[in-house]
Amino acid sequence: STVKIGFHTAVGGNGAGLDEWVRQLDAAGVPIFLKSVDNAQPLYFAQELMKQSGVPHTLVFRRATGDVYDVPEYDLPPDEAARRHWARHMAVWPPELDPGLVWIETINEVDKNRAEWLGQFALATAELALASGHKWAAFGWASGEPEPEHWQTPSMLAFLRLVAQHPDQLAIALHEYSYLVDDIGHEYPYKVGRFQALFQICDQYGIPRPTVLITEWGWAYDDVPEPEAALRDVAWASRLYAPYPQVKGAALWYLGGGFAGIANQTQRLIYPVMVYALTNYFTAPLPPAQAPITPEQYRP
Repeated sequence: STVKIGFHTAVGGNGAGLDEWVRQLDAAGVPIFLKSVDNAQPLYFAQELMKQSGVPHTLVFRRATGDVYDVPEYDLPPDEAARRHWARHMAVWPPELDPGLVWIETINEVDKNRAEWLGQFALATAELALASGHKWAAFGWASGEPEPEHWQTPSMLAFLRLVAQHPDQLAIALHEYSYLVDDIGHEYPYKVGRFQALFQICDQYGIPRPTVLITEWGWAYDDVPEPEAALRDVAWASRLYAPYPQVKGAALWYLGGGFAGIANQTQRLIYPVMVYALTNYFTAPLPPAQAPITPEQYRP
């Protein structure tokens, strides 16, 4: 298994060296994980390389500008909310992005206390995605969410079963932050590493583990450690995610604009993360064998 830590970018900010990271890893046959908000260009660059090389990069797009894209209309019936929200995102999908190669996220940090409604919304959205040939990643749960019982409502379990049947077209999007710049393992495994709780529940119900995209990963919204400390944390997280092929990767926050200029700090990580990804790999069980969920084994 290769290193799965990639980057999260957007409009503005500082992405100097990002194209080189894509190019080098693609040339080495190492899949990248790249998420971009409102800016299709970095994804298009990677997509076109991927068409030539066949390296299975994971590319994720989300539209966020304007206040109508992040959360669905909770006051509507979930099926209707799904249709309306999907249409809203389809209207602004960048035409240069291939929906068969680039994932779309349509919701972000949604309300865990509406789990049954969201499960119904997700089932309806998934049908729209499958019908139109899009790859859809659901929820974008905030770090530390949802609670185990939220995965176990009737609609959520039905949705997890559907996602398990379509691993190349449906996924669960999670955010894993420590919220502390000097302690990536704070409250582990309840923040970073929380994907393990989802897999435990799936195992318990006999549902194959779903594809997981960690579409935001890091320390704090506006701060990143110095490169040497950051790379130690990246190495730890790489070991944590490596045994689980369903976890396609994690997007290190953040190279885009705003958020106290965090991009200038994060940009300093592009080169060392690239070198780390080019020079490290990990063992993982050969499917159908799979790694057990043993959080203690990876405690930082």
